[in-house]
Amino acid sequence: MLDSALSPPTRPARAELLVRWGGAAVGAAAAWTVAHGAALGLGVLHALPVFAVCVTAGVLAADAQAPGPGGAVRRASLVPRRVRDVLPARFALLLAAEAAVLLALLAVAALTASPDDMGRAGRTLSVACGSLTQSRGPWPGLFYGVPLLVALAVGTAACGYALRRITGRPVPGGDSAAAADARRRRERARVVTAAWGLLVSAPLGGTALFASGALRSLSCVGPLVHTAGLLLLPVAAVAAGTALWSLLTVLAPPASLRSRP
Repeated sequence: MLDSALSPPTRPARAELLVRWGGAAVGAAAAWTVAHGAALGLGVLHALPVFAVCVTAGVLAADAQAPGPGGAVRRASLVPRRVRDVLPARFALLLAAEAAVLLALLAVAALTASPDDMGRAGRTLSVACGSLTQSRGPWPGLFYGVPLLVALAVGTAACGYALRRITGRPVPGGDSAAAADARRRRERARVVTAAWGLLVSAPLGGTALFASGALRSLSCVGPLVHTAGLLLLPVAAVAAGTALWSLLTVLAPPASLRSRP
């Protein structure tokens, strides 16, 4: 009944939205399971990329099931189609900056990490102040950083593949059809970019928050270390805002549904 009331161009958009929502629902369930099934701080830290990877998979599945241009007429332009032409430029630059901050933070954390009292490498931050040694954790060393980097690498490859596929899809014949197709390309590229944004910003927020808490809890260090811990708080806040914006972009209905009377 409901599908029959929708216009033919609207049905694929509705199906695309449902697939994206399905990926987010699976991601929320998986993140909840991970967060409550792992100890040592791994649950919360790893739930973020697990959710982001599932959302990314939903976006890829939605793009895969979206129908291509119909008809036998195709046309090709002499101007090469590039991924950067369909990307949301400012949003992509923000995410690239956050990815650089995340990699730098994980690198510094890996170099300064110490084993915990059970010998697990890269889990705590230890500081010696004369005869006093303080250890704080969880610290985002390799114990936590390696799974984050693996999730980021897998998600980046998947999103890159999706963007190449969106960019290289055939163009339908007719000026109006080509213009509508260009809008759909930009919209899907924005959604894929937002899915990658979840992969970057959610782990960055968690990593910065964990590192900030560890640095600020050290009592035998100078004000420089405490200041570094305080500076990580706005980084976590910006990353959380970016993650929320990315999630809303992924879950937002396609333009063809939003424009319905």
